[in-house]
Amino acid sequence: MRRRTFLAGTAAVAAMAGAPTFSLAQGRDTATLSLLTAAADQLATTALATPSGAGYGGARGTLRQMRRLVTVFIWPDSRHFESRALVQPIETLLARVEAAQHDDGTFSGGNRHSPPDSAFLIEDMATVLGALKTSRHPIAQDMSARLVAMMKKAGPPLRTGGIHTPNHRWELSAALSKIDKVDPHPAYRERVDEWLAEGIDINAEGIYSEQSSNYAQAVSNPSLLRLAHIPGREGLRALVRRNLEATIDLSEPFYGDVETILSRRQDQAQTKQTLHTYYLQFRELAQRDNDARFAGVVRWIEQNDPSQLGDFLTDFLDQPELAWPLPAPTSPFVDLQRRFETVNLVRERRGETTASFWAGSDWFVDGEPSDFYNRIGSGIATNPTLMRLWKSGLVIEAIRLTPNFFSMGHWRPSAVAVDAAGVVRLSGEMRVPYYLPMPAAQRDPNGEYALSRSVDGRFNSALDFSHRPAQFRVLSLNMTATPEGEGYRLLFEAGGENEVEVSIEITLRDGGTLEGGRPLEDGGVHLVEGQATYVVGDERLVIGPGNGDTPVMMSAGEQYSWARGQLTLPGKRLYVTGTTPLRHEIRLSFG
Repeated sequence: MRRRTFLAGTAAVAAMAGAPTFSLAQGRDTATLSLLTAAADQLATTALATPSGAGYGGARGTLRQMRRLVTVFIWPDSRHFESRALVQPIETLLARVEAAQHDDGTFSGGNRHSPPDSAFLIEDMATVLGALKTSRHPIAQDMSARLVAMMKKAGPPLRTGGIHTPNHRWELSAALSKIDKVDPHPAYRERVDEWLAEGIDINAEGIYSEQSSNYAQAVSNPSLLRLAHIPGREGLRALVRRNLEATIDLSEPFYGDVETILSRRQDQAQTKQTLHTYYLQFRELAQRDNDARFAGVVRWIEQNDPSQLGDFLTDFLDQPELAWPLPAPTSPFVDLQRRFETVNLVRERRGETTASFWAGSDWFVDGEPSDFYNRIGSGIATNPTLMRLWKSGLVIEAIRLTPNFFSMGHWRPSAVAVDAAGVVRLSGEMRVPYYLPMPAAQRDPNGEYALSRSVDGRFNSALDFSHRPAQFRVLSLNMTATPEGEGYRLLFEAGGENEVEVSIEITLRDGGTLEGGRPLEDGGVHLVEGQATYVVGDERLVIGPGNGDTPVMMSAGEQYSWARGQLTLPGKRLYVTGTTPLRHEIRLSFG
C-alpha cells in the first residue's frame, strides 16, 4: 500500500516540477550551495550505479544511501531534481530500512537491538524529515509519514535503553530530542535531562574523554549542537567551541589532517582524519558567533577537496540558516607551540611545518605505571608513536623506537617537557622484573598460588605476583627534539642496561621516492651510514646519519605477538639502529 502510494505520487510530477522549494532571505551563500550540490550529485550518481543493497552496511548504510537520493530529488539546483529514475531506488531503500526495524522499535548494527545504533538512524531520519519540508512534491508527504512512524516506534526503547561508550549518551539524547518533536512526551525530555545531568566529558583543553577526533566530529559535537537548540541548553555550544578551537591546533594546513595518536578509540591506529568532517560544526559556530577564524576553516575546507561535502547538503535543507553568509575569514593556521597537558601531547606549527610529540599513553599516570600498563584494547590510548611531522605534502607518519628488551615492544614515554627555547624532551623507562621466592607468610604448602598478571604485564602465571618480591632490570630512554630551520634535530639516548639493541623506525607516508640505505627483505630500508632522502613533489627531506649495522629488531611486544598481531603502519619504513649505551642524533632537514 505504501509503495503504491509512493510511486503514484510521480504522476503529478509534471504539475509540480520547477516549483521553488528552498526559500531563504537574500544573501545566501550561493558559492557554497554550488559546491555542495555538485558533491551531492556525484554521491547520488554513485549510489544509483551501485547494485541494489551492495555494500550498504546494514540499516544505517541503507538509510544514508536513501538520504543521498532524496536530497538531490527534492533540491531544485540538482541535476537529479525530481528525476523519475530516483523514485524506485528511493522506495526500495526506504522499504529496507522499515523492514530492518525490530518489533521493539530498535535496529541492529552488529550490536543487537541497539539503542545507540538506532539513535544514529533516528538522526538521519530527522534530518531527511526536515529536508522534506522544503518540498511540495506529492511523494514527500508519504515519505515523511513513514519516517515519523519509525521515529515514534523507536521512542520507547531509546528512552529506556542503555549505551556502551561515553559519546553514546549524547547521541541517544539528541535522537530523543528529535523524537520528542514528532511525538512529544515528558518522559523523553526527562531521559535527556538524566543523561545530561552526568556532565559532559570534555576537559578544559577541549579534549573529550575518548580523546578521539573521529567520535568528536561524528557524534559528540553534532549531538551537543542539536541539544543546544533545547531552551536552557544553549551553553552546550561553548563546549563544542572549545573542542573546535583545540581541533584547529591539532590540525595541519596542507591535507587538513587532524591528530589521532592521542585517541583511546579505533582512530589511534592513525586512520586518516581531516577537517572536512567538522565542516558543519565550524560553519554553524562561525555564523552564530561571527567567528572569522572558524570561517577561515570553513573556506579552507571548501577550497580543499569539496567533493567530500556532498552529504551536508541535506543539513542545509533541514537548517536553511546554514546557507547564510559567513563573516570575512582569517587564516586559521598560525604558528604555535602548544602543550596539551591533560594528554601529554605537544603540537608545533612553524610556517608550513607541523609536528606532534606524544607521551600520553594510558600505560602511565603522572609518570608512573597505571592499572592499564602494558595492556591494549579499545578505550585506552596505547599508540607508540613518539613524533609526527608534516611539511606541505611530505609527511612522517611516525617515529617509533623499539629496544630488544624482554619482548616489551615499543617504548612509550611517560613524560614530556618543553623548555624556554622550544626544545621538546620525551622521557621514560622500561622496568622488567625477575621474581624471587614467596615470603614465608604467603607460602602455600600445596603449591597453589593465584593466577595473576605479571608486574610488567607481559604474561600471566599461577605465581601470585602481587605478593611476590622482585628484582628489576631497568632501561632508561629519552628523545630530545630541537627545532632546526624548518626541520628538527633528534637526540636519542638509551642506557642503564648495556648491549641492548635499539631500532628507530621512521615511517614516511606513501607518495614519494626514498633514496639511500640498505633494502631489507620486508620492504623496509636500513640506514647504516650517511643520509637518506625522501622527495614528494617539490619537497625534499634529508634524514640521517645512520648509526651502523646493528640488526633491525622491531617488535610490538608480547601483548601483540602471542596473537600474531602487529603495529606496522602503511608507508615507507626507514630504520636507524644502535646498541646501548646509545647516544645518537638524527637530523630531519628540509631542502
